Amino acid sequence: MLPIHRYDAILSAVKKGKFLTLEELLDLTGSSLSTLRRDLSHLEEEGMIKKTMGGISLAEKEHSGVLPDMWTDRQSAHLEEKKQIALQAQQFIEIDDIILLFNGTTTSLVAEYIDPEKSLTVITNGLDVVYALRRKKKVKLILLGGIVSFDQQYILGPSVVAMLENLHPSKIITGAAGITEQQGITNLDFIGSEYYKATLEKAGEVIVVADHSKFGKTALIQAVPFDRITTIVSDKGIDPAMAAVFEKHNIEYVLA
Repeated sequence: MLPIHRYDAILSAVKKGKFLTLEELLDLTGSSLSTLRRDLSHLEEEGMIKKTMGGISLAEKEHSGVLPDMWTDRQSAHLEEKKQIALQAQQFIEIDDIILLFNGTTTSLVAEYIDPEKSLTVITNGLDVVYALRRKKKVKLILLGGIVSFDQQYILGPSVVAMLENLHPSKIITGAAGITEQQGITNLDFIGSEYYKATLEKAGEVIVVADHSKFGKTALIQAVPFDRITTIVSDKGIDPAMAAVFEKHNIEYVLA
């Protein structure tokens, strides 16, 4: 069981039971006592649980910072599908890659699952992505500078575009608010669409990570034309007819 899966299992159980003993947690996670203690220390540091004599309880919700904002309603929507998509996307991340990883509820999970032993460079505008990579010492992280939006967990503004013009990622990994054959990837953020335009011609690959609910929808503005997408990682809930559309445009696809 991966760490993030153990964290989810522990948090889900403690929310239901209010208090869990160490013995119950060992049975739940199937991990060793030393691994369990590391997991509990991590969750306590993040303010999610409180360690007590012989077990744990749920911490009071007095959190601040990035992590709690990731667990909003938008983050939890189709969460299991997003986790599987993020895991499948790892096969497209190679040693020494230079990846532009845009912020988002699925892309932050992609960052979370990156092998900590894998050496690569990640460029991002996402506070959520930065948080997910904070303990991966072999990842060189470049944060694009600008105006911080804590509500959306990203950095925006013309300075972001200016920085992107001088950077040369080998791959773009992005989510989407909507995806159609006619409009490609569409997003809700007008300014954010400029980020894609600044890098599309430089990046060799554009990898889209999006659950089935995004297909067939169109958001405010086009970010990436459909023909510019090289790979799509989604889940098996998408319309089966989309496979023919992917093949028509020579798009590699993986369904988690």
